[in-house]
Amino acid sequence: MNKFLLPTLLLSATAFTILPNQAQSVKKTSIQQTFSWTNISLALLSKKPPIQPRKGGSRDPIFICMISPDAPTERRIVWSDHPTFIWKGSVQKIAVRIAGSHEDTWSKNVVGMQSTNYTGKALQPGQTYDWLVFENESPKKSVPFQVMDVQERDRVTTYLNSLENQRKTKKVDNEAIALAKASYFVQNQLWVDALQQVYSVEKPSGELAQIRQEIPDKLCNSQ
Repeated sequence: MNKFLLPTLLLSATAFTILPNQAQSVKKTSIQQTFSWTNISLALLSKKPPIQPRKGGSRDPIFICMISPDAPTERRIVWSDHPTFIWKGSVQKIAVRIAGSHEDTWSKNVVGMQSTNYTGKALQPGQTYDWLVFENESPKKSVPFQVMDVQERDRVTTYLNSLENQRKTKKVDNEAIALAKASYFVQNQLWVDALQQVYSVEKPSGELAQIRQEIPDKLCNSQ
């Protein structure tokens, strides 16, 4: 049985074992041994960024770019059962539905916002959901995503808890913990979860704040 490697105190750049049942193609990601938000940004915003936002066509008069969860060829696998939704454009409401359903599992008015956390009942492992954005009460676009199955989630959760406990023992701040988690997610190409860590810090450093400002423009303007 493949398992994630336990964290080292320095988070070495050795590639982690990849989830065996992940429903998307996974490749190793090159990242420098000394992790920083700049390195995370380089991985997310490369010339061929791994994030594939869902954008409107050239004839769509309303620009909405759904950044995360995104829309690669195969649906995105997500570890978090309370993901962060990130977009660019004028959106009145977002909603989450079980795939194929016409009833909202959760919804939120988001006028003036460009990101928000899912705050509903925990999403179920193995279940596929649709994330929808609304403008004038009509759904404009949707993106499917799937929560990891329970065994994979448990392995990732065990790793993250160990990582967080190690860093709390060293009395590091929340941003350092978020960086360590983001680095782990990048190495395993769990891009939605990596972006969630980027947006999770309440009072970000100057470096992190700058990256947050760059992400929507660079990803939504990319091919």
